Amino acid sequence: MAAVDRFYLLYREISRSCSFYIEALAIVGAWYTVRKCVSLAFDTYSMLRLHLIPKLGGEIDLVKRYGKWAVVTGSTDGIGKAYAEELAKRGVNIILISRNKEKLESVSRSISETYKVETDFIVADFSKGREPYPAIREALKDREIGILVNNVGMFYPYPDYFTNLSEDVLWDMININIVSANMMMHIVLPRMVEKMRGAIVNVSSASCCQPTPMLTIYGASKVSWGVVFNGMH
Repeated sequence: MAAVDRFYLLYREISRSCSFYIEALAIVGAWYTVRKCVSLAFDTYSMLRLHLIPKLGGEIDLVKRYGKWAVVTGSTDGIGKAYAEELAKRGVNIILISRNKEKLESVSRSISETYKVETDFIVADFSKGREPYPAIREALKDREIGILVNNVGMFYPYPDYFTNLSEDVLWDMININIVSANMMMHIVLPRMVEKMRGAIVNVSSASCCQPTPMLTIYGASKVSWGVVFNGMH
């Protein structure tokens, strides 16, 4: 019986000690559950606000709200081209900016013929530092720019250590991924502020939100933007 008593006493002490940890774990679990529920509620609201609520009020007239023209950088392929096509579909005239004249001509013609809007393009290589911006400023000065999509970007040819990157790659990535967005906003924003309307979309990357080994400069060059949509009414 002595052995049984000793075991019972030991079990009771262990249970008493464990109850504190169980209560602590229960509190942590409850806090985690509440946090996830709140996050889910916010995500659900954001989804409804973005995808459902605008449709209930009818499609927004982008030309009336923002202006006649949209500028899209890096607009001959991928996301930039998709932005240009979607804006044109909504009746907005498009100015395409990229470095390849042949592609610009082709995309410009295709958008104009498909969506029956005016299109124009500017040939510009954003890797050239300050060089392209005077011509861009001159080409846009008499246009009613209501929307700017800063989409142009540069990725690594392949993942590599920072110390192995050439100075040319570093400067090109900084000029294309960071400087271009700042300079394009500097060109179009004053008129938007003057008219008290306009929208700017800065396209970033998921690489800005998590560590990106061997892609450090790309991630750093995108982290300052996130995905920003700023409307002025």
